[in-house]
Amino acid sequence: MTGIVPDHILRTLTDAGEIGIILIGQDGLVKLWNAWMTKASGITAEAALGTRLQDLYPQLQGARVVGAVDEALHGGLSAILSSSINKRLFPLNHEGRTPGKPEPMQQIVAVKPVVVAEDQRDCLIQVFDVTTMSHREALLRQQARTMQALAENYRLSELHNRAIVDNTADAIVTFGEDGAIGTYNPAAIRIFGYDPYEIVGKSVGLLIPGVLSKSGQLETERFLDIRAEVVGRRKIGASFPLELSLNAMELGGQRLFVAIAHDITERKAAEEELRKQKEWLSTLINAMPDLVCFKDGKGKWLVANKFYLDIAGLDHVDYHGRTSADLAHMSRGFGEFMLTGSLSDERAWQEKKPVAYEKELPTPDGGAKVFDVIKIPLYEEDGARRGLVMVGRDVTERKLAAARIHHLAHHDSLTGLPNRVLFQERLRTALAQAKRLGHKVALMFLDLDKFKDINDTLGHHLGDLLLKAVAKRLLRCVRETDTVARLGGDEFAVVLTNLDDPEGASNVAESIIASISEPFGLDEHEVNTSTSIGITIFPDDAVDSEVLLKNADLAMFRSKAEGRNNYHFYVAEMDAEIQARKVVEHDLRVALGTDQLEMHYQPLIEMKTGEVVGCEALIRWKHPTRGWVSPVEFIPIAERTDLIVPLGRWILHRSCLQGRDWARAGLPPQKIAVNLSPVQFKNHTALLAMIADILDQTGFPPDQLQLEITEGIAMQNVEATVDVLRQLRDMGVLISIDDFGTGYSSLNYLKRFPVDKLKIDRSFVVDIGLHPDNAAVVNAIVTLGHSLGTRVNVEGVETIEQLDFLKAHGVDEAQGFYFAKALPPDEFARFVREKSPWPL
Repeated sequence: MTGIVPDHILRTLTDAGEIGIILIGQDGLVKLWNAWMTKASGITAEAALGTRLQDLYPQLQGARVVGAVDEALHGGLSAILSSSINKRLFPLNHEGRTPGKPEPMQQIVAVKPVVVAEDQRDCLIQVFDVTTMSHREALLRQQARTMQALAENYRLSELHNRAIVDNTADAIVTFGEDGAIGTYNPAAIRIFGYDPYEIVGKSVGLLIPGVLSKSGQLETERFLDIRAEVVGRRKIGASFPLELSLNAMELGGQRLFVAIAHDITERKAAEEELRKQKEWLSTLINAMPDLVCFKDGKGKWLVANKFYLDIAGLDHVDYHGRTSADLAHMSRGFGEFMLTGSLSDERAWQEKKPVAYEKELPTPDGGAKVFDVIKIPLYEEDGARRGLVMVGRDVTERKLAAARIHHLAHHDSLTGLPNRVLFQERLRTALAQAKRLGHKVALMFLDLDKFKDINDTLGHHLGDLLLKAVAKRLLRCVRETDTVARLGGDEFAVVLTNLDDPEGASNVAESIIASISEPFGLDEHEVNTSTSIGITIFPDDAVDSEVLLKNADLAMFRSKAEGRNNYHFYVAEMDAEIQARKVVEHDLRVALGTDQLEMHYQPLIEMKTGEVVGCEALIRWKHPTRGWVSPVEFIPIAERTDLIVPLGRWILHRSCLQGRDWARAGLPPQKIAVNLSPVQFKNHTALLAMIADILDQTGFPPDQLQLEITEGIAMQNVEATVDVLRQLRDMGVLISIDDFGTGYSSLNYLKRFPVDKLKIDRSFVVDIGLHPDNAAVVNAIVTLGHSLGTRVNVEGVETIEQLDFLKAHGVDEAQGFYFAKALPPDEFARFVREKSPWPL
């Protein structure tokens, strides 16, 4: 059949077809290639006829289509091939949707054997263009997948929405235009308390009464598309606050409402709690007597308390949102504080730490207050300025109190004079200044003579008044540049500065002595006193303040020792006297408990009979190297130290033993008078115990023991004195007041004392013939004593004239050198035996 040209009718028919037709002969060569194939492949029929397929398309070598042709020719098998399965079919083009841009053709190829003779087969190949169909199938598949995805998304969305509705904390309720409830989520069950079957189909007004008018009609318009606070009602009938969001939608031609209700009970409670806290905070800061102000990060005022607004004159000003600069011109007197305050605000923010300072501010009443101001900066998490807290604590009273405390710490509370602390500071300052300028400084120590007697007799109130009056007089005697201080008790000190020579100190001392000597009128009492002054000079005597203090003290004691009411300058010999006193003190301590100490006894003469009725026990000290040491020298030292207590016990014990021994030796009963020291009398309990113990140890009769106390001791504490004296009288001991007439005894107190004897001081007897006033005093004391039922004794009798005077005025007892000095025990016994009675 090679080279045979088909019938023209067959060609016309095949060319008119809409499929590709290829006829392959028994020999495998192309016998027919229609026009469709030419268009699709771009290979003309002339080029295709008489060639093999693999020659036309080398890429088909080994492809399934070539194998199918061979099977059809030789095996008589048919095959249908698709480009979606068999990728290597004919490389044909399909006219695409865009002109001029063909695309690979999707095809189905049918391969069939054609019997042309009994023993001859050809192969008919039909090529169908399924590109468009494939596109539609792909589109339909894509659309199917899309629909499937949409359905799945819708299902998931429905599940998601249902999960949201079912799990939201807010109640979601739908209802129609008639108000009937349609849906009702689980949160609504929890919030309102109804189960769905109880509420669905019923009026939404059961849940939210506010959506119904008074007539029961549904009113939704005012709630649409807004958030409104309404009142909800629970199944139990309780009302509670709700936040309602209401939206409307069209569904099936009908209007549907969706209500989302949020239970704001906790929020309202929190808001109420916050409101209360704000109210409490406002009340608190407004009650505070401090400046309190909160500012934002730009320095604008947020909160200020009433105290701040009142004191700044801003009580009627709307300060919120204004800066300190804005408010400064509206303030009364606080403008400068507010303007400068902005600088400290900025400093606190820049330094990122609190800033504190002190500020004195005027008050509306014309006064001033001192504030301790602190400013605390606040920051956001990113470091931006959030605000600032300012608190101004009113420390006016604290400052005043501190000033008062400082004054009290450096001044005497009674007189207002500098105290010892301030005095020492001023002394050091005066010495330093004098050293620089080459001047002299005088330091004076002074105290009031017999002030203790005045205090004890007239009372502490009068004593205090006297000290205050003395302080005023001292200030009048010095310059403003000088210092007058009270060191304690009746001790004062004066620092005189800028002196050229000691004469200036002498003039001031004389002025002070004259001023203090003038009588003081105190509460209708006229009080007389005097002062003893010690003076030391810088740098002549010393350059150290402590040494100068010691020197002034020594000089003052010299003034007291030499009669009081005068002054002395320090001299070096005074140090020697101090050393001598220390030696005496040391030797006296050694003497206690040895035979260096002895008791001597001065006879007491009964003035009516001349009998020796007793004696006064007087201590004597025979020093191993110095010989006899006068009691005037060592008794004051013992009283200023702790020696007087053991010494006093020794004296009383030895005297009682001696009285017992005299009685055993056959001597007539002798009353023994023993002096008590003021130091002993201060400890009443120990004194009473000591006396009782010694009387018990010695067996000496208490009615023969006469204890003598000075007038000053008796008046120290009248009530206590009366109590002690009564206890002594209960023991049987006799009581005598020594040196009577030299103190300030009150007759009202004296008559209360259980006293057996008054001893008139020797000063009234010595010059009795020269001073008639003394005679009058003696006569008055004798009369007073007898009127009180006491005996009267006079000591210091030295002449017959004195004795005659005392006899004439009714004195009961006398003692003195006229009769005998104080005698050792054996000599006293012999005196009693030989001289009693004394010839009067």
